[in-house]
Formats: sequence, structure tokens, C-alpha cells
Amino acid sequence: MIDRKFGVEMEIVGISREQALSAMRAVGVEVQSEQYNHQTRSHWKLVSDASVHGGFEVVSPVLDGEAGLEELRRVATALDDMGATANRTCGLHVHIDAHGLSVEALRTIVSRYAAHEQEIDAFMPPSRRDNSYCDTLRPMVADARFASVTTIEELIVLQPGRYHKVNLWAYRTHGTVEFRQHSGTVNAAKIVTWICFLQDFVRACCVPPRAAAAPAAVRGTLAALLDMLRAGDVTLEAMTARFGWQPHSARAAVTRLRRQGLTVTWTGTAYHLEEGASQSVAGQDNLWRGVSPQVCDFYRCRAAVLAVRN
Repeated sequence: MIDRKFGVEMEIVGISREQALSAMRAVGVEVQSEQYNHQTRSHWKLVSDASVHGGFEVVSPVLDGEAGLEELRRVATALDDMGATANRTCGLHVHIDAHGLSVEALRTIVSRYAAHEQEIDAFMPPSRRDNSYCDTLRPMVADARFASVTTIEELIVLQPGRYHKVNLWAYRTHGTVEFRQHSGTVNAAKIVTWICFLQDFVRACCVPPRAAAAPAAVRGTLAALLDMLRAGDVTLEAMTARFGWQPHSARAAVTRLRRQGLTVTWTGTAYHLEEGASQSVAGQDNLWRGVSPQVCDFYRCRAAVLAVRN
């Protein structure tokens, strides 16, 4: 669910500004080429970026809801079709509207991201894990003052610059929280999934973890499937062999388990039961709290592939 306005900065290479202008205008997007600036426009803009080797930055206006996601998909696809790419110097920066967020909510955004940095790093390429343009949040959270500040400005002061995985300095200039870690890309699916993750992540940060209702009793064949999942990851083939199901019936059974309150994700090769994820006890937290199953699956698969590739 996209319940906060957002904006993106896409650092790209491989095409000229003139080609980017032509591609975006061809799909009905208003865009201008400008000198470097931090002004929010009502149109898309192309600006220089000294950190990008051989490229430039494509900056959106404020986007809102599903219509904003669709406009972003159209822009990314147009740039991709024109031949734009990204190299190791490129990043994708996403601004999430911070209107109405309290100092406690902003503190939680930073502390949760820091607590799960290693898990997030696992689905980011190595170039975005230890990068001076999206530095770790751990020193900020370790600061003795972090837990006791009472105003948003006091919290921002604890961050020694904007080049961090979560940038609170953007609150001063844009009224947003900027997430800087994602690698540069013109892949529309990757961009949209990251925005959906961030929307879910910020929403969860506004609601403290609480004890979930106990899942309803699972009986019969579903209980047998649950026992298999508790013993380890289960492939689709293993389910069809064990229960005599067609593949679509096996997937439907997994859906029924999810409806019972259980978190079952797809790793890319098998189904995985996250014990305690959806049925956490009070005070516990995990990265995927409040994140849609589809987004969880996307990043679990990505982490698995990057682990093999790296």
C-alpha cells in the first residue's frame, strides 16, 4: 500500500541527456534538463551529479499512490528501452514523505534500519554495503544521546552528514526521509519493489511490535504440510509427491497457511516457514514485520542469488 508521497533520484549512465529527454517525452512525461539544484519541481528534471562517473541524475517530482508508481514505471521503462544503464557509481535514492512523523517514529526508522543492516546488505550488491555515499547508521544509534533526544532537530544533529543509508538531513530541506542504499537501476520492477518495501517499513516503524493473535488450529493435510515446513524448506516437487497435488493445489495450500497467520515465503527454490515472524511475542521485531509477502519473497530470492554470485 502506497500511503505516503514519495520521490526518486535515479543515477544513470549509457545515454545522453538529449536521449533521456526524448525517451521520457515520447511516453508523455514532462521533463527538463537543468543545472544542478535541490529544488523540488512539478516536473521531472535531469541534473548533473559529481558522484556519477559518465552520467547524470533523473529526479522525479513528488509522486503519489499507484498513479505515482505507474508514472515511475513508465519513466524507468522508457530509459531502459533507450539504452540507459547504471554502473557501480550509481545509486537509487528514494524520499518518503515524513509529514506527521514524530521524533519517536524517525528514531525507530533509523534504529530498525541499523538493527537489520546486515540483512538488508544481503540483498544489496557489494558496492552498496560499504559505501561512503550511503554509510552505516550504527555509530549514530550507538551515540549515548540517540535514545534521549526529544526533538526532530536534535535527532538530525546526531547524523554527521547526509551520506548515510537513511538520511535525516532531507527532513530539513524536503520534509522527507531519504533512503540512499539501493544500487542504481532502470529496472522498473526493482525500483517499484524497493519503494513498496520502504512504504511498508516506515508504516511498521510507526506501530510498535505487539503480540499477534495465535493462528487458528491447523488440521488434516495442512497440519502435515506445516510439519514438513517446520522440518526444513520444502520444494514444490516435494509437496506434490507427498500429497499427490497438482502444482496449483500445492500453491493454494501454502496460501491457506498464510491466511492462518503463518509466514511462508518463497526462496526461489523452495517454501520457507519463518517461525515466529508473523506470530512474534510482544517486544520482538524482525525486518519483515508489516512487509507484504510478495516483497519478502522478492528480496529473499535476491539475497539467495547474490550470496551465490558473490
